[in-house]
Amino acid sequence: MSKTRLMTAATTVLAGLLLTGCGSASPGVAVKVGDEELSVREVDAAAERMCTALGEQFETQSTVLPMSFVRQGTVQLMTLRAQAMAIADDYGLKPGSGYQDGVAEQRRLAASMPEESRDTYVELTSANALATDIVDQVGEIVLAEQGVEDPTTEEVTQAGVDVFNRWPDANGIEIDPRYGLESVDGVLTPVDTNTSVAVGETAKAGLATEPDTAFAESLPLTHRCG
Repeated sequence: MSKTRLMTAATTVLAGLLLTGCGSASPGVAVKVGDEELSVREVDAAAERMCTALGEQFETQSTVLPMSFVRQGTVQLMTLRAQAMAIADDYGLKPGSGYQDGVAEQRRLAASMPEESRDTYVELTSANALATDIVDQVGEIVLAEQGVEDPTTEEVTQAGVDVFNRWPDANGIEIDPRYGLESVDGVLTPVDTNTSVAVGETAKAGLATEPDTAFAESLPLTHRCG
């Protein structure tokens, strides 16, 4: 994809989970998924490692992104992963072969990346494989409990997705507004959730929901990736 692999898993249908319980996290907390809290420091560190992992690809593609955009994608993937693991725990499940295959593929892609960033890259970019795996396992359990015999693949997937979509209402997902993510028609979507008023074109560019390469190139090195 043109914006790098960072957003691949985050923009799939499984990343578009119903987040009707989405709100604002506590100070110092970037994301709260049920009982699990992910700190701002954890998100910043993961985003930095993702930037390092994708550095060579960025250079080849002459891509420069604001670090705010990288952090946003990182939060999406971390949230998806955390919710999938929480639901797996609710049902007493462990990630299966579908997830393991996804991890193996991401490890192959990460082989040429800086060693210190590989684990984070693999963990986050395999978030969609994890969610898919858990969705299908949960769907099979739900349909079996309902007495449905020989369900189709589509029925299994839909039953699992329904569980994912209901989960936030019962357990809560809270995201710090600084990351520009909120539920729009039930989908975790990049939007301007900044609580302050942007002043001038530079500030507006900083709050954009799509990466502005020219704006990114104008930022200090510590505020951009690529």
